[in-house]
Amino acid sequence: MKISGRKIFTLLAVMMLQVSFVASASASPANMLMQKLDKDKDGFISLKEAVQHIELLRNFGLIDDNEDGKLTENELAKSKLTPKANDANNSVTAALKQ
Repeated sequence: MKISGRKIFTLLAVMMLQVSFVASASASPANMLMQKLDKDKDGFISLKEAVQHIELLRNFGLIDDNEDGKLTENELAKSKLTPKANDANNSVTAALKQ
């Protein structure tokens, strides 16, 4: 049975989309916060970056275990105070609109 290049390309594209959806669905709150707030992509959320998320900013010092002024994904994952990244009520923009 001969499969055309177009069908193979379509099949691969569908598989790639499925993989990306599964990966994003299984992302932890810590990973989601890191992706959303780490604007300079240095692997940390600085205090300056945390101001985008009121609840995270409120608990920043309690989550920052080593007190270095930046949050790692590991610190976020370990803390029970880590908020959900997609909670619109925690964003500064949402707070200003109220």
